[in-house]
Amino acid sequence: MDFDRVEWYAGYCGQEKPRAVWAGGHRLEVAEIIWQKRIRSGRSGLTREIYLCRLENGRQVRIEKSTATEPGEE
Repeated sequence: MDFDRVEWYAGYCGQEKPRAVWAGGHRLEVAEIIWQKRIRSGRSGLTREIYLCRLENGRQVRIEKSTATEPGEE
């Protein structure tokens, strides 16, 4: 499923967890985060966060977010 955009819960650390997705002009809330994983690449300095979520319509989707890792961050 392709998303037009993802709404994130913005807590103390910024965009922390996916809250809803927009697809085809419809907003679908994330009912449950089944699992999440953070992968860091030493070469590129990118951090990918991957979430397996169940949406309010029962569908399971994978949501990914990539960010640049600041020097010295671990």
